[in-house]
Amino acid sequence: MAVLAFLALSIGDDLLAYGGALLDCRASSWTECKSLLASTRNQRQFEALLKRYYPPHDGSATSPTTNVHRSPTPSPPSEMSTESIDSCDFAYQEASSPGSISLDKSSSTEVVHTVENITEVSPGLCFVISGTIQLTCERFSINLLLKNGDVALHFNPRLPQNYIVRNCRVKGCWGREEVASPLSFNLHRGQRFAVQVLVTDKEFLICVNGRHFNAFQHRLPYRKICTLEVKGDVRDVAVDQCYMECYPQLELEIIRQLSPEALATAQLGVARPLHLPEADGKPMPYTGVLQEPFTNGRKLHLYGRVKLLPHSFYVNLQSSAYVWPHPSILFHLNPRFGSVGGRHVICRNSWTNGKWEREERSENVTDFAPGKPFHLQIACTDVSYQVSLNGKLIAEFIFRDNPRLVEAIYIQGDIKVFDVVVETAY
Repeated sequence: MAVLAFLALSIGDDLLAYGGALLDCRASSWTECKSLLASTRNQRQFEALLKRYYPPHDGSATSPTTNVHRSPTPSPPSEMSTESIDSCDFAYQEASSPGSISLDKSSSTEVVHTVENITEVSPGLCFVISGTIQLTCERFSINLLLKNGDVALHFNPRLPQNYIVRNCRVKGCWGREEVASPLSFNLHRGQRFAVQVLVTDKEFLICVNGRHFNAFQHRLPYRKICTLEVKGDVRDVAVDQCYMECYPQLELEIIRQLSPEALATAQLGVARPLHLPEADGKPMPYTGVLQEPFTNGRKLHLYGRVKLLPHSFYVNLQSSAYVWPHPSILFHLNPRFGSVGGRHVICRNSWTNGKWEREERSENVTDFAPGKPFHLQIACTDVSYQVSLNGKLIAEFIFRDNPRLVEAIYIQGDIKVFDVVVETAY
């Protein structure tokens, strides 16, 4: 009887999974539905293998079903922000690739470089992989392997599709692919590439050509990694290992400071930041360092344009310009765009002691509109940050920590940034 009960529960769990897949594809073609069912079956097999060979108490293996960076202490969405310094996964969201099997179908699957006998993998270890992408390259991959051949990280740029797949493999079975990214594709045939993979206690942080690209949460015990291999259509590959105190290593922009008079003059002139040509937009995600503390009387001016199909964007006033260790975020401003009537949800929050605090939100009709330029201003008063859009106050956030701790500005999401300026106090 117990055996029958166990079988019923197991089959019931599978039926629920397949039933959910059928509901998701009820308006799709039979081919798409069959592909989704095959993907669901593959994921169920992967999860079963993961539980069998890497039980929850084994090292740092975590749930494989998540493809979005999560806060360390998840809470109901109504109370907590869903975005952090490296998590704007809706930007550059790619369509699902054909199946989620992650087979490396490169025109060359030959291993071109291997580093073996890797030991003492611990948080702070960084692998730096560089090389040249061949003119005929379709795709290549960087794999971090365990001794038994399982893949803890599969980093797989696909050049014709302009996206990068991240995945892992257990006993020949691939998990769920992750393809969303906050960074536009920046790998090109015939050019050099540099990829940094930093190991942290919760995830791999991946930097492509000098810019933080994304995070991949650990599914297998990272301390068991012993081999790195590079496969595919690349050459002149070199791999270095080092320990880092902060990530990523990049040249940081110093944010310009202008007096109120100088800013007014610049806004009246022909070189007004709001009218800069598209080519002069800042690289995204944007990180800028303040020259002086952002205190009472100072104002941050952001000149930008909303993308044509926006989901949201956010601006962080934070204690450090680096992604890792995770900085304190004294003010997280996150406009989320509505679909009708120009009403948008404006979320505000702070990140301290490794978690999001209580979220504040309001729903307003604003001047944000797809494809339209805007001027966003964050003013620091003696008690709060006041947010104005095109000269109209849209939100306020009372201080939760000393504003003098703010050292950097981080911007990410569905906008183009033309200029960022700090207006000094009178």
